[in-house]
Amino acid sequence: MVLKAFLSRCEPEKRRALERFLPESERRELEMLPAFPEEVKPDRFTNISILEKVHWSWFLPTLKTYPETEQKLFLSALNPPAAKNLAKALTLSSNGQEMSEVGRSFLRKTLLDSLLGPHDRLLPKKYLPPTSLSALLNLEKKELTRLIDLLSLHDLAAELRQIVETKILKKIYSLLSEEEKKFLKPAMAHKDPFVPGRMGMEKWDGSEESLRTLLHKRGIARIGAGLSGQDPDFIWYICHQLDIGRGTALHKLCAKEPIHGVTDAIIRQIEELL
Repeated sequence: MVLKAFLSRCEPEKRRALERFLPESERRELEMLPAFPEEVKPDRFTNISILEKVHWSWFLPTLKTYPETEQKLFLSALNPPAAKNLAKALTLSSNGQEMSEVGRSFLRKTLLDSLLGPHDRLLPKKYLPPTSLSALLNLEKKELTRLIDLLSLHDLAAELRQIVETKILKKIYSLLSEEEKKFLKPAMAHKDPFVPGRMGMEKWDGSEESLRTLLHKRGIARIGAGLSGQDPDFIWYICHQLDIGRGTALHKLCAKEPIHGVTDAIIRQIEELL
């Protein structure tokens, strides 16, 4: 994709001459790739700003491999909100450390390598292939988890059709917000293409916490089916906007190819929420 972007800046004759050095299979692949919507500039191919976009919990596994004194140095290289949350998670007494700009750059690069690997091959968001789900990239963790929870109401709608006991139905509705009830009504009226099996409500203990946990897991599975077939870098960004637990679970649920008869329908559900 990057090669295609830079070749597009060449005169047609020069581009054809350069493409002749590629194997036939790569030339065909190049032809099939979507064009970048705008001119590609080399100075934008830096990923160091990703550290401000990734949820802070993704840094924990790396930081835990260092002694406390070095952990504090790493925190000084991050933005204050992330540093504060990490200090709390690592039970550090303070995180204010003076350091040179060279030291700060080195520590930030170390954290970036822990996320991307030493080859740093992640496309900048601006140059990802166009998709109708691009607006997901602009959501904060709280907004993304809310979207996941609303998506899960499609699963709840399918479950409610199987429940005949009025007492259980009333209990479930009593735990939903007015917004959720409003969203659930049209979802009940349509047959959903993605029903991976019963939610296990027969084991539900009646508490709101356990209901929310059940729904959230189904919401993550649903958005995973909706993201299946998307560009791997796009999926990477979405997963890393969530905390490491949710993000890791979501990444495992995203298939390389769209799920026939399912993915397109869930994409429409996500688009409606966006």
